[in-house]
Amino acid sequence: MYSVEEIRENYKGFSDSKIENIAKKESKGLRKDVLGILKEEIEKRNLDKNLISWVETETKTYDGIERNSLIKKIQSLNCPKCAEKKDRLYGFEINQVVSVLLFANDTRNEKILCLSCGKKAKLKAILITFFAGWWSRRGILLTPWIVTKDSFNFLFINKISDKIINRLIDENTGHFRRKGTENATLNRLIKRRNEKEILEDEGYDFT
Repeated sequence: MYSVEEIRENYKGFSDSKIENIAKKESKGLRKDVLGILKEEIEKRNLDKNLISWVETETKTYDGIERNSLIKKIQSLNCPKCAEKKDRLYGFEINQVVSVLLFANDTRNEKILCLSCGKKAKLKAILITFFAGWWSRRGILLTPWIVTKDSFNFLFINKISDKIINRLIDENTGHFRRKGTENATLNRLIKRRNEKEILEDEGYDFT
């Protein structure tokens, strides 16, 4: 790990555009002492002062009572699929494999839905994988694993849901700080999350 002084020297050598890019895209993952260096560089170079506000909102995490309150607010929204409020919302991991000859398309999504819609979406993906996932060399390997894992993960709905909803909050901290947490904002971000395909290493494996 680089020392604070080494990082400060590195930042001095960065171009203005590099500093701006770090502020906009990488500040969420920086240590507190490095954030201080980043803000110093923005001020010394007379860059857009809004960059500092951006960094502060991106890195002001939701904790304790504030996080719990936001989680409950998300859970209490109407389901984005059926538009009803049958019960609270849950986060579901949806995996699906479809194979055609040499090609296998495996997708992973995170959907925040009511329990009924979430279970239906998960079961539908399992059935599609079971019937359409075998028809390639890669699919033969993936299909039994995905079907078994997703079936077993029904036992861990609450754990997976907690992780998905917490990740929604962590990924959009800055957006919530700047735009607020009104229902319209939450619904918009949930809809976007429901449509987003996520990376393989972002999954939740409890098998």
